[in-house]
Amino acid sequence: MRIAMMTNNYKPFVGGVPISIERLADSLRDLGHSVYVFAPDYKSPVDDDEYTFRFPTMKHKIAGAIPIPNLIYGYVKNAISTLDIDLIHVHHPVMIGNVATRIGKELHIPVVFTYHTRYEQYLHYLTPFGYLQNKGNLLGESILDFAQRQVIQRYLNHFLEKCDMVFAPTESIQNYLKPFHIDTPISIAPTGLPPACFENHIEATAIRKKYLQKKQYLFCTVSRLAKEKNLSFLLRGVSAVKKQLGDVFNVLILGDGPEKENLIALSQTLKIEENVFFIGEVSNHKISAYHQACDLFLFSSKSETQGIVLLEAMAAYLPVFAIRATGVSDVVVNGENGVLSSDSITEWADNLISILKNPAVLIKMRSSARTTALLYDEKSIANQILESYAYLKKSYEAEHWLMMHLNRTSYPVLAKEY
Repeated sequence: MRIAMMTNNYKPFVGGVPISIERLADSLRDLGHSVYVFAPDYKSPVDDDEYTFRFPTMKHKIAGAIPIPNLIYGYVKNAISTLDIDLIHVHHPVMIGNVATRIGKELHIPVVFTYHTRYEQYLHYLTPFGYLQNKGNLLGESILDFAQRQVIQRYLNHFLEKCDMVFAPTESIQNYLKPFHIDTPISIAPTGLPPACFENHIEATAIRKKYLQKKQYLFCTVSRLAKEKNLSFLLRGVSAVKKQLGDVFNVLILGDGPEKENLIALSQTLKIEENVFFIGEVSNHKISAYHQACDLFLFSSKSETQGIVLLEAMAAYLPVFAIRATGVSDVVVNGENGVLSSDSITEWADNLISILKNPAVLIKMRSSARTTALLYDEKSIANQILESYAYLKKSYEAEHWLMMHLNRTSYPVLAKEY
């Protein structure tokens, strides 16, 4: 099968969507299929392979990171036609998403979409909404609530109806989408874990020695340093734990983003700057070494659809301590492979302290975490996704044959019956 992946962000941008796309593409290629990635031109040197097509972009970027496409329809359509693509898999509902569904309709190619992101929780990246969010008054909150519940949901309804299948990373996201009342079928397709996540890394010993600094515990988190990741909550929680337990731990924060300076300043205000290390971006194949160096993975985001980083931590026998939220609760089983807490600082701190005072429970959770991660082998997930691809392709072929014989205009109705 010849598959086109389309995305608004991709490497060198670091994030869950680029990782998900790259892993799925590699797995499908290993299974003998041709996968082409259509991604934005970041106007910087990137070591691309022959399967990557960079579409033109403007100089301006959303949130300083996501390039805005520039007159890309003709470019992408010509490439899709030349490559004789069987199926389009798009990963965003705006910009490249609209291009994908239009090309799919015109060239009679099935289009599938993965719902990677809780889009209503990213409104602050748009200037007027970011201003209203920061202002914090009742009128601003009402406008934001209207935009989240009405404008965004209505747009997503319209977009999802134009797709032939939707993939939800977790069951909770599948359930979240059900009230949208769309006819498009919704299947579960999480991001898989490559073999490298399960390998032992000798560098872990040196990392632990460097950052533990003769203390008792070493924690870590992996996240883009952005408002929606709720890292200010994590820092306040860590401060509360330090006040009760004393100076017995350090925390590694892996990742970069627009909130970095604010988070560093907050750690200083909370007087935990000597306990928190901002490591910066770490290449994906090296993150497992940091996981293996630590005792617990801390996670504060409430905007995840799956939380790839949680499973990556579990693959390294690292239990997860997180806030109970959509996506997170699909992989973290409270008391088994980690602990789920509310977003109350007091409860969060009490729960973390309780874990640290019960080392036997922590050891048991390490084994369960690894067992959970093993369920997400990327090859198995690629095969599941491939079955959905194959069904859609056969539906389109059958429909095309039928319409030719009936001498009527073809519409993608059979795929909707899946």
